Amino acid sequence: MKNRWLGMACVLPLLVACNSESSAIKVSSETVSQKQIDTIVSNINKLYPEATQEQKQKAAEVVVRAIENMVFVEGGSFDMGDFKMDCDFPTKSENRLDWSPDAQCLSHFASSMFGAQYLHKVTLDSYSISKYEASFIDMEWMRQINQLPVGANKWEGYAQLKDIVQRDTEEYSELMKWHYKNHKPAQTKTWQESKDYCQWLGEVSGLPFDLPTEAQWEYAARSRGQHYYYATNDGYRSLSEGQYFSPTAERYIDVKASEVNTGRSSEEYIGRWPSNPLGIYGMSNGIYEWVNDWYEKDYYLSSVEANPLGPKTGTQKVIRDSVSNKMTFGRSGQDIESDTYNPSLSFRCSIQQPKPITK
Repeated sequence: MKNRWLGMACVLPLLVACNSESSAIKVSSETVSQKQIDTIVSNINKLYPEATQEQKQKAAEVVVRAIENMVFVEGGSFDMGDFKMDCDFPTKSENRLDWSPDAQCLSHFASSMFGAQYLHKVTLDSYSISKYEASFIDMEWMRQINQLPVGANKWEGYAQLKDIVQRDTEEYSELMKWHYKNHKPAQTKTWQESKDYCQWLGEVSGLPFDLPTEAQWEYAARSRGQHYYYATNDGYRSLSEGQYFSPTAERYIDVKASEVNTGRSSEEYIGRWPSNPLGIYGMSNGIYEWVNDWYEKDYYLSSVEANPLGPKTGTQKVIRDSVSNKMTFGRSGQDIESDTYNPSLSFRCSIQQPKPITK
C-alpha cells in the first residue's frame, strides 16, 4: 500500500507548482551556456503563450541545436571566384585538381556563364556558420509554433502536386517519420522562407542570426579561402567507382572505397559525407543553398573588398553548390519564388558577430 502513494507527492496545496514544474521547458547543452538557454526559454514563453508544451519544447531544442552547430570562422582575406586550374590538368579529371600559382584556365565552364570568372580580393570579419544545412524537422517545428503551413507538397506517384501536406493527416505522420529517419535538409519554395527561419532563430536566441553572405559562404567552403576546388575533406570530389590518372604511375587509378567523400546525386542525409577541414558539412553535396545576396552576373567587377553584401537589389538571389557548378566558387541566380517546394534547394544559417558564441 505504501508504494501506491509514491506518485502522490503533489497534494492539493502543491498541485499548481508541480504542474508548472512538469510542464517546464527542459534543455541542456555541453556548449551553450545556461544563461543563453534561459534566454531562449524565456523568449519562447513570451512569444508563444498559446503554443502547446511540445511545440515550446521542440522549438527550444531547435534553437539550442542551431547554436551548438555553429562553426567559428576567423576572418581574413582571400581571392574570391574561380581561381583557375592548370590547362593540361595532370589527373585528367575535374574532380581531382591541385592548384598552382601558374594556373591559367577557368576551372569550370559555368564560371563565365554566372560571373565567377572575375577573381577579386575580399576581406571578411570573423563570423560563425552552421556546420549543417537546416533540417526539415527543425524547420517544421519553427513553422508549427508560428502557425505556418507545412513546408512540403503532396506527391502523386513521382509527380509533385501544388497542394500542401496537412498536419491532421496520415500523410503528414508518414512524412515526419520519414524525415526523422532520413534527416534530410529543409526544402524551400521561396528565398524569404530561409531568411525568416534564420531570423526567427535570432529573435528567440537574441543572437544576430542571418543567412550567410555569398562571400562568407565561399570563404567557409574553402576553409578560410584556401584553394580547394571542392568543400570535401581533401579538396577532391571522390566518387564511388571513379577514376583519375596518376602522372607518377602513368596509368588510371581507381578511387578506393575509403576515399569516397561524395555522391553523384544529392546527399542522402545531412552529414552523410566527411566535413571540409574547417568542420563544415555538405557544401559540395548537390543540395543548392540560398545566401543573402542578390544575384548579378557581373557584380564581382564592382564588389567592395571589405565584407561585401552583394548588389542593393535584383530579381534573383545567389545560390551556391548548384547543379551548374559544385565547385567552391560556383554560383548562379535563382528566382526568389517558385510554385512548389524543391527538395534540393535548402540553406544554412550564420551568426553575424566577430566572436565565438558557445561557452
